[in-house]
Amino acid sequence: MIKKPKVNKVTLQVIADAWGVSKVAVHKWVKMGCPTTSIEDATKWRDEYLQASGKAAPATLNEARLEKTLLESERIRVRLQQDRGELVEIAVVREAGIRIGAIFSAKLAALVNDASGALAGLDEASLRKKLHERTQTILAEIRTELEKV
Repeated sequence: MIKKPKVNKVTLQVIADAWGVSKVAVHKWVKMGCPTTSIEDATKWRDEYLQASGKAAPATLNEARLEKTLLESERIRVRLQQDRGELVEIAVVREAGIRIGAIFSAKLAALVNDASGALAGLDEASLRKKLHERTQTILAEIRTELEKV
């Protein structure tokens, strides 16, 4: 039986202390592939991981705490906006967009279909006036639907 060479490992707590994060955070990274052979290997992996995800590792514990505080305050700001009704669920916006698009398409199709009969025999000034009135009516209906969102 061939024995594997023993690899020196550092504990999750040692890595957590070195990075200024919790042991739980390090444990999650280890599950994702972070090595525990040395602080240097783990730090190299973390930096590559963060770079690939477009993030940067905080240089100090205070920077990490500041980042955490800023994220928490952003979360609170978003929660307040939700409570005030300033944010709308994406499903509601999507449904309203589909409804408004359907109304707009139907109104434009109707304009095209009855334009020749309704606008026949008009001079250019009257034609422009009628088209302007019709488009204003369509836009008013769209505005009404948008206000419902």
